[in-house]
This record gives sequence, C-alpha cells and structure tokens, in this order.
Amino acid sequence: MIKNQSLVRKIAYITAIALLLIPLSRLSEPATLTRVKGGSNKVVGSPGGTLSRMRAENGLAPAELGEIDPASATMKFATLGMRPLAVSWLWHKANEYKKFKDWDKLEATVEQIIRLQPNDLEVWDFQAHNLSYNVSVEFDDYRYRYAWVKNGIGFLVQGTEYNRDEPGLLNQIGWFTGQKIGRSDEAKQFRRLFKDDKEFHKEFFNAGVDVDQFAAKGADSKPDNWLVARLWYDKAVDAARNSGRPIRGKTPLLFYSGGPMSLINGAAAIEKDGYFGERALTAWEMAAETWYGGNREATELRDIVYGNRSVPTSAGFDIRLNDAEEVGARIKASREELDKLAVGVREKIIADRKAALPENVRAALDAADDKLTPEQQGLRYTGNQQLAVKDIEVARQAKGADRVRAFQLADLLEAEEKHLQYINIYRGIVNFDYWRQRCKAEREPRMLSARKAVFDADTAAVGEDLETNKKRYESAWEKFAAIFADYPDLMANPETEELVESVEIYHGLLGQLDKPFPRDFVLNNMLEKHPRGRKLLENARRVNDATTTEDAKPEDKKPEDVKPEDKKPAEPKPDDKKPEEPKVEDKKPEDKKPEADKGDAKKPEEPKAEEPKAEEKKPEEKKDDEKKPESPKAAG
Repeated sequence: MIKNQSLVRKIAYITAIALLLIPLSRLSEPATLTRVKGGSNKVVGSPGGTLSRMRAENGLAPAELGEIDPASATMKFATLGMRPLAVSWLWHKANEYKKFKDWDKLEATVEQIIRLQPNDLEVWDFQAHNLSYNVSVEFDDYRYRYAWVKNGIGFLVQGTEYNRDEPGLLNQIGWFTGQKIGRSDEAKQFRRLFKDDKEFHKEFFNAGVDVDQFAAKGADSKPDNWLVARLWYDKAVDAARNSGRPIRGKTPLLFYSGGPMSLINGAAAIEKDGYFGERALTAWEMAAETWYGGNREATELRDIVYGNRSVPTSAGFDIRLNDAEEVGARIKASREELDKLAVGVREKIIADRKAALPENVRAALDAADDKLTPEQQGLRYTGNQQLAVKDIEVARQAKGADRVRAFQLADLLEAEEKHLQYINIYRGIVNFDYWRQRCKAEREPRMLSARKAVFDADTAAVGEDLETNKKRYESAWEKFAAIFADYPDLMANPETEELVESVEIYHGLLGQLDKPFPRDFVLNNMLEKHPRGRKLLENARRVNDATTTEDAKPEDKKPEDVKPEDKKPAEPKPDDKKPEEPKVEDKKPEDKKPEADKGDAKKPEEPKAEEPKAEEKKPEEKKDDEKKPESPKAAG
C-alpha cells in the first residue's frame, strides 16, 4: 500500500511538471521572424511567445538593442556575477591611464568595459572624446591628428551597432563629424582629408549614412563634413521620433538645433573655401529655411523648420522660437484694449510713481541716451523697474461692465508675458536671433560681394600689386560698414572675429605701403567689440601719434615765436627779448652778470628785481609782481 502511494505521488509530480511545461513554452517561445530577401519589407516566421513579443514591443531584445557579441556574453559569465565590481575597477584603471596619458592601455581598458557594458552610452562617449580630443592633440603632424579624430568618430559608429537607433549616440556622431573636423585649428586640412577619405566614407555607409548622396556633397561635389554631420543629426531625429526612445544627454532645444546649425556652418565653410555666387547663395537659403523658414511660408516648412518645432520648457508648457513676434503682437493688442477700458490709468500710475522718485533718478530717466553717465545708467534701470505697471493694477481701476473684461485681459497678458519670456530665454540659449540675422544678411548680394573681396585680398599671392589688394579691402570694408548698419547685432558675435583677422592683414598691408591705419576707419565700431580689434586699434593709434609727434618736432623748432605762446607765457618773455637784447644792450648784463652790470648807470633798478627772482622761484606771485613791471620798464 505504501509502495503504491509513493508511485502515485511520483506520477502526479511528473504529470504536474509536464503540465507546467506547456504554459512555460508558450511564454518563452523564441521569435523566428526573418525578413524576405529582395528588398521587400515582408517578414515571415513566428513572433514567439509572450515574453518574446513583449521584448520586441519594448525594444529589449538583443536584436533590437544591437549586435550580439559572443565575447561580451562570455566575459559576463566569466565574472561569476561580479560584473559591477569588475566594471568599477576597470573605470578606475581607465581614469588612471587617462591621467598619465597612457593612451594604448586606456584604449584596451575601455574595450574591456565595452564588452561588459555594451549598452552603457557613457562608455562610448567617454572613449570617443578621449580619442578625438585628448589623444589627437598629442601629435604634431595634422595627418596623425586626423587619424585619431577619425578613430574617435569610428568608435561612436561602432557604438551604434550595439545600441541601435539610440538618438543620443547618433547625435554625438553628428557633433564630432561637424565640430571636431570643421572647427578645430586644423579645420582646413581636416576638411580636405575628409573629402577624399574613401575608407571613412565606406564606414559611414555601412552604418546607414550614404555620404555620396547629393545632400552630403559640397561645392566641389565631394562629401562635406558639415553636410554629412547634418545627415547624422537627421538620423538621430528620426530615431527619436520612430523609436520613441528618450533623448539622452541633451535638451530638445539643443538636440534639434544640430541639423540646421550644420547647414549654417556648411554655408560659411563653403565661402571660406572660396566658393561664392550662386553656390553660396543656395547654401545660405537652405540654412535659412531650416533655421527659421527663410522666405517661404512657415506653414509650408513646418516639419523641418527649427524655429517652428515645439520645444518643451521647464515651466511645463511648449514653445516655438518663431512665435516671439506673434506673441509680442498679441500682447500689444491686448494691452491697448485694456488701456481703452481704463483710460489714462496707466499713465497716471506712472506719473505718480515718477513724482515720488528721487531727483537724481528722475534726471537719469529724462536724460538723453547718448549723455548718460555710467551712474545714471544704473539709476535709469532702477527707475524703470519702479515705474513698471502691472496690467492687473490697471484692471483694478476699470469700472462698470468693462471691469470683467479688464480682469480677463490682465490674466491673458500675464500668461502671454510668461510665454514670451520663455521664448526669449530659449532663443538666447541657441543665439537664435543672431543666426536668423546672419542668414538674412548673408543672402544679400553686397554681403556675397564683400566676402569675395576679403577672400581675394586675404589669399592674394605674394608679389601681387599691393595697391590693388588695398583697394579690394577698402571696397569690402565699405560694404561691411553698410551691412553692420542694417544688422548691428552681427558686429559683436565671436563669428566676426574672422573679419578682425582680415583687418589685421589689411593693417599689415598699409605698413608695407608706408601708410597709416586710418583713424576714422569705417569698421572701428566693430573692432571695438572684440579684444583683438581693440588691441589693433590701440597699436594703430600709438603708431599714428608717434608719427604725428615726429612730424611736428621740426616745425616747432623753426618758428621761435610759437614756443613762448604755447608753454609758459611768463618765462619766455625774457627769451623773446634776447634777440632784442642787442638793441637794448643793458638787459643781458643785468640778467646774467648783475655785478658786472652794476657799472652800467642806466638802470640800477634791474639788479634788485633779478636777485629776488633767483631766490623766490617758489612763490610765483612775487615773480610775477617783479617781472611784469620790470620788463615793460626795461623795454621802455
């Protein structure tokens, strides 16, 4: 009986286990989906069990995360569950090797970290930055530097194989391709090497970015690093939109600015390479369209215009950078309506507050802008703050049936003001207004002409006629002066430093022609806004002053009559009389040799007057009292 009971239990257990295998197999059945060859998007096979489908839906399957690396899996098992400790120790060693600039060991250590944490984006970013920025600068030859920059970018591209459709990683590739190649000290050489780097182009192609397409080619029909960077930025935006993955490491404001900024930088780079005319104009038009819409209607390009993109803010609402003018117009209209409901209230509040201000603050408020002292500028700011009237203060004094509408307008204006404030703050972060003005100005024929003239002058061959080059510069300066008058915000931006460099070359050219730098140079206002420009102006003024002084010296010596008038009217008088002394022979001996002159009986009073002169040099009043009466007497 006992044996039978044991057998029954075993059979029951086996049966239960067999029954449990059925739901387990349903849950854990692997997916067998395969894409049909021939370019079709048709997929055949089973989506797998519940867990497999959930992994696919949430993008957690290894195939969704990226490449499956057997070596990585082996290392994970080899740590026997101690992977976090191993990773921490490797990070410590990596930082140590970086500190001592042991780049080979650093690279090997980071490779091990990658095997253990292939989906940690910080590892890819860290090593790529080391290779492209820290290691590359250790070499003197720009070709070695370029090779290490390329290694860093290639490292990021490798990271996309393990982290498929990761927006942050794709965005970083765009940043490195654009900024590191296009803005480094060796940008000219790097850009040239990149254009002909077929091996690098193939690496990009394998990662899904075709650099041979028209959108990636510059004015010379070769891949341009800025335009290729734009393709990576666009790929990142597509990944964020299609995969739904969060943007890591950057705010949406900066994340979405990468592509349009690449087009702007690409247009500027084309001109630096010496391409102007229609090609440069087209590049700037494309940049303008993607940045703020250009000449086209905003609604026509809503999906690709950066200024029209909805950007979340820290205040909890979304904004569009292009909306500032529209919101400003709404505020103006609503405020005018409110003022009509409470006629004269705002002006009365301002007048009462101004009357209560201290006199010096009122004076600062009433002073002309060009006559404000630094102290008055501060007082004016304070005064304006105190005179500011809130719309709710105006609404409170509305009467009758208009009172309700006045409060509605006050609430609306408060919300609109906050909206506009955030738009302006976010505009400032990406320097939106400057780049919009730059895109507008760069498309004008006078700007294209001025850029070309400066380029021709800067790159003029040695031995070329200096006067011709001088005329090129001066033609460009006149055009730039007119452009800055229309777009004053362009003058202070660091981007204008390049123009300062050209003015420095012009300054050197004038030196070769033995001509002074003009004191009233047409771009003085622009130079004053840059440290290098101020230094140039200071040097030029110093040289001009020294030249003027040297020129003036011989003129001062010849006319003897000028000296006494300019310097000391009391002392020169006796000097002036010296040439007259031969006529009045009694004067000289009286001044220099009083004792010998005492023998002259004509003027016994003079020695008395001269002796106190020598003794009483400090008390000036006595000198004057003594000299003035004596001289006329002597002359008489």
